[in-house]
Amino acid sequence: MVPERHDLPSLANLRGAWLEIDLAAYRHNVAAMRRWLAPHTHLMAVIKADGYGAGALPLARVAVEAGADRLAVATVGEGIRLRQAGIRHPILLLSLVPAQAWATALRNGLELTMSAPSDLELLAATAKELGLQASVHLKVDTGMARVGTETGSVGSMLSLVLGADGLDLVGLSSHFASADDPDPTSMRRAQEIFRRVVIAHPWPAGTLRHLANSAATLRAPESHWDMVRPGLLLHGLVPDVPVPPGLDLRPVWTLRARLMQVRSVPAGTRVGYGERHTVDARTRLGVLPVGYADGLPRSLEGRGQVLVAGRRRSIVGAISMDQIVVDLGPGDLAEFPEGTEAVLVGQQGKANLDVADLARGAGTIPYEILTGFGRRLPRVYVGS
Repeated sequence: MVPERHDLPSLANLRGAWLEIDLAAYRHNVAAMRRWLAPHTHLMAVIKADGYGAGALPLARVAVEAGADRLAVATVGEGIRLRQAGIRHPILLLSLVPAQAWATALRNGLELTMSAPSDLELLAATAKELGLQASVHLKVDTGMARVGTETGSVGSMLSLVLGADGLDLVGLSSHFASADDPDPTSMRRAQEIFRRVVIAHPWPAGTLRHLANSAATLRAPESHWDMVRPGLLLHGLVPDVPVPPGLDLRPVWTLRARLMQVRSVPAGTRVGYGERHTVDARTRLGVLPVGYADGLPRSLEGRGQVLVAGRRRSIVGAISMDQIVVDLGPGDLAEFPEGTEAVLVGQQGKANLDVADLARGAGTIPYEILTGFGRRLPRVYVGS
């Protein structure tokens, strides 16, 4: 019988696995970033994709309390949910949204990213019809070939915004394609394109110029301009770049699960779907109630690890939809009774497995791991 943890919400106890989100750590990271940045540099906390899976609303509340000047999401729906919950800080839609969504965005006071002169004309007409002002950030392509106007169209877009009654210019933005690349060539090229756009046109006072994501915020202070847009960084997850002295960040995420079963098996035992793993000596196998339906990539087979009793243990056999099997090594079954807690992301004792470890094992990036954690994993908020 698995014992209940009475300090956990009921859903986490019923599930036997849960994500622990440390809001005190997130608050600390936002405040630390605010202190580290120059006083004139605005801090935009990026909380798109439901706060990378941690929950956009609790992160938004903590971010604005801790000193974030602005928030950013990707979709109109994400912005509306924050507005309905009482968030009044400026919220930028980082992605382009359909024209039919503009009216809803304006009614909810959401700022729009725009990258085409024709869209600006239509947006101005929509704003005029509603009797509202549309706050816009013009986006220029500096080498990513995704969202953004060509540099030669920036002047006409600026003229359209400044000449339209229904449009307010808030910012000029772009995005780095390779801010975390050890070779700085691409980032420097993009920064130079952006700089030339800035100096080529008469931007009104107060226009927020911004293009630095988490990696660029750390690597390139010259890219901060008027505002930075960290997302992953505020979760205490640092891209593969050096952390500057004086910036103290704390991990926000822990993924915990409890052993549902532990048994001893002899050498030669085959494990999991397809029997692709064979035990080479007598060992103990433990079952944890998490699988690919919870966001654990199947590619972790043979490469993933978890922490049990402060030691790294290998995931063996195929990742199932709802379960994984962990090799606990030889020994007494009584050492790991049912209900023993394992950590898949986070710290246990002196050992640590961070999201980057999980991502490397799966051959992907931390962003995909975080946003892939399924909603059936209860989110337990601590430090609030």
